Amino acid sequence: MLSAHPVLWPALQKYLTDTRSTGCGWIDYAELYRQVRRRRPSEVLECGTGVSTLVIAQALLDNQREGGCAGRVTSMEEHPDWFQLAQKLLPDIYRGVVDLRLSPTVEDTYSMFRGVRYAEVPERDFDFVFVDGPAYRSPTDGVPTFDFDLLHVIRQSARPVAALIDKRVSTCFVLQQVLGSRRVRYAPVRGLGFVDACSREDLGTLSTDLSSANFSDSFRWVGPTRLRLEPLSDKP
Repeated sequence: MLSAHPVLWPALQKYLTDTRSTGCGWIDYAELYRQVRRRRPSEVLECGTGVSTLVIAQALLDNQREGGCAGRVTSMEEHPDWFQLAQKLLPDIYRGVVDLRLSPTVEDTYSMFRGVRYAEVPERDFDFVFVDGPAYRSPTDGVPTFDFDLLHVIRQSARPVAALIDKRVSTCFVLQQVLGSRRVRYAPVRGLGFVDACSREDLGTLSTDLSSANFSDSFRWVGPTRLRLEPLSDKP
């Protein structure tokens, strides 16, 4: 699909050559383009600047040409060298819809979970998030955690927020526990997580929603019980 696009495909080939970036796979880029075209968001948060920035930007422009709103992608990056290169190589046709931001990362918590997010995401009513960064090791002790950005956006956005998550199993796991497995699905073959539009009212907490029922399948009367956490049941 992307190879047939007369504007995006040449831009991607030049960008890949200039940056020598591997980035996501082409299937992932095609799915990202499809998601933005189908959902028609007005404010996109991209966690991790790169080839995907061009894909999102072109999808927003294509939406606008068909009478949609003039969307914007806020692209966050934590590495100064890569941020400067991305600024330099961003094609001029996308500069009107792309807002590149350099930001450190910080640790954040929700219920019993702790994760890593960008510290300086601007306060905007995002309605779509693409997660392909940052590095999600805790800045305090280096322990692998998960990407917290989507939870942070959902807590603050006035609008429902959908998301696509690239190859971050721990992030999808935590989101399933907080948002429910019907709203958060992980496709292991493709390595993609899909999050339906969620608002702050959809957020659950293990401290209030977790009970012995979550472990009923693993309960034993005699001998030790191995607790197996199941995704929280979705709220009606």
